[in-house]
Amino acid sequence: MMESSTRKKSLFRRIVTEPFVLFALLSIAIFSWFKLVQPDEWSIDPDARVIIIDQRQVDVLAGQFEDTWRRPPTADELGKLKEDWLNREVLVREALALGLDGNDEIIRNRLVQKMNFLLTSEAGAARPEDEVLQTYLSDNAETFTTPAQLAVSLVYLGQYPSDRFIDQTQARLAAGEDHRQLGQASLLPTGFDLSIRASVDGNFGTGFFDQLHPLPLGEWSGPVQSSFGLHMVRLDNRWDAVLPPFGAIRDRVLAAWREKHAERATETFLENLRSTYVIQDLGEAGLSAGES
Repeated sequence: MMESSTRKKSLFRRIVTEPFVLFALLSIAIFSWFKLVQPDEWSIDPDARVIIIDQRQVDVLAGQFEDTWRRPPTADELGKLKEDWLNREVLVREALALGLDGNDEIIRNRLVQKMNFLLTSEAGAARPEDEVLQTYLSDNAETFTTPAQLAVSLVYLGQYPSDRFIDQTQARLAAGEDHRQLGQASLLPTGFDLSIRASVDGNFGTGFFDQLHPLPLGEWSGPVQSSFGLHMVRLDNRWDAVLPPFGAIRDRVLAAWREKHAERATETFLENLRSTYVIQDLGEAGLSAGES
């Protein structure tokens, strides 16, 4: 009984993740959404000389007013809202009849944004089981790993310090002198708090972080080479890279999974949608391909 139930669940998961099924579900959801929130635009030919303001449209206008003013509109205010909506609808239909929407990049971009919003919002609302998220976490561990960080004190020795100067600096450090008063004068920092690799290498050159990471804590070491020259280095603190437990970052994993899931679903939707069109590429690349 238990085994049969498990097989059914596994089969169901495989079915709902099939690209064709996702495409069908997204198509139904999108057209249903438009049908629900914009019934007039779907039930009436934009070129027809008939405009119907039904109760649903009135409720939408009243709801928008209440969301803004935190109270329902009065009868006069609702009448004004209906007048404004009617004027907008008339202007939109006349603009469409005149073809003013053609080749308007602002309008085209807005329509693309709306379609992308619908696609990503539908796919992004998925609620995967924890085992799916844990698999995603394992496959993308680097994304969620807290990077290694170092805190360091530095003494700048210069680009080509003499052996004598290095020895003198090391002796003074061993005697407990303030490291900020030692070394060659420069505008370089005398240390930094816990910082990730990108920050350290960004300031001192690629590879500097990797040279510092294995050094012993609390001891002066060096000289260590940076892009500016040589440094005496004391590693004051070190946090190694760590992948937090799933429970601590579940929300982050879910958000990332939904984003990736939405991207894949959108790609699948567009591929299937494009297959319903006859596309003739008459650009230079298309002509070259046709001639060859």
